[in-house]
Amino acid sequence: MRTLYLCGAGNSEGVRLALVINRREARWDRIVLLDDDPAKLGLQRLGVEVVGPIDALRDADPSCSEAANLVARATKGRRAVRERILASGVPFATLISPDVELQGVTLGRDVIVYQNATLGPESTLEEGACVFMGAVVGHEARVGACCVIAPNAVLNARVVLGEGAYVGSNASILPEITIGPWATVGAGSAVVQDVPGHATAVGVLADVFLLAPEQPVGTAAPATTANDQMEALVAGVWREVLGVASVGRDQNFFDLGGNSLLAIQSRERLRQATGIEFPIVEMFRFPTAALLARFLSGASAAPAVDSLERGRTRRASLLRRVLDRH
Repeated sequence: MRTLYLCGAGNSEGVRLALVINRREARWDRIVLLDDDPAKLGLQRLGVEVVGPIDALRDADPSCSEAANLVARATKGRRAVRERILASGVPFATLISPDVELQGVTLGRDVIVYQNATLGPESTLEEGACVFMGAVVGHEARVGACCVIAPNAVLNARVVLGEGAYVGSNASILPEITIGPWATVGAGSAVVQDVPGHATAVGVLADVFLLAPEQPVGTAAPATTANDQMEALVAGVWREVLGVASVGRDQNFFDLGGNSLLAIQSRERLRQATGIEFPIVEMFRFPTAALLARFLSGASAAPAVDSLERGRTRRASLLRRVLDRH
């Protein structure tokens, strides 16, 4: 009788994933839960019973057993449970939702990928990594050992996560960013520059009304010919990049279908047209043609950044970041 031991009774999504996989493939005759909380002994999750602590794996027969690490709220806790599974000698079970496309993806052992996740070609998930529902791992991205990518988080192309990094729900990381080992990216954050190891990056996009001069009710900022021309230029670039017929002066770039990659393309076209070097963060701070044109009209042309540096030294953070070095 083949048995699957699910380690961590607090993760009902992991239990459901195992049940879905088993219905599709019939890999195990028996599925049970292990949890170190004695109060959970005998409880059930979706009909799967908690039969003992994680150390019960020591008594399991490795020839007919597998174990999956469902601990995912803290990456250090995930690594600790993984080491206990390794010590037991029970082999790991890789749990990947049947709807996930794996062509061109490199997978380590003990990887868990939930439904509706997207793994780009030539991406890598190292051993013990966990990708939750709706998360996106861009092409050539690398997810380190024991990392957790929470629901709906987005790692764009060539993002690198060091071992044990945690990316919160709905967070977004721009292309080619490196997140250091054991760093944490808070839920809903947008990361536009590298994050050091053992650091915490938190923050949300700033509200535009806090960044633009406040106008009295019923009045508008005085328009100038130069500003009108800049606004027309911005709108024209956005129409081409977004593939839309028109762009209203107060329409939000991201509401029109823009994303971080298209923002980078827009910034580059505007830089070439105006000679103004500005960080990509300004596309997020001033997301309408009117606001971005007003910002650019007040900026001055600057030499282009060396493309080999990929602009990293000029990226400004739109995050309120807290760096807690351990």
